[in-house]
Amino acid sequence: MADIHRRATNAFRAHWRAHGAALPQKLVLTRAQADDLHLCRLYGCVPMDGAKPEQGKFNGSPIEVSDATAGVLVAHDGTEMPLADLDQLAPV
Repeated sequence: MADIHRRATNAFRAHWRAHGAALPQKLVLTRAQADDLHLCRLYGCVPMDGAKPEQGKFNGSPIEVSDATAGVLVAHDGTEMPLADLDQLAPV
């Protein structure tokens, strides 16, 4: 479950490194990946009254659910970054 969170976070970090503050268009995940990401964020949050991660978004970008994906981040320019390639983030 934590794999999807690490990979999604690494994808956003790699995108921001390459494109400055540009926000990716979206994450495209399977239903299971989207559910795992939400649960990981939900249970990883510091408990505060009323504070919950927004379902359907990650770091301000929408999450699209598709059974025809292995999990990708769609960059601001439309290119796709497979999340499986981002298990570890390359050093700066």
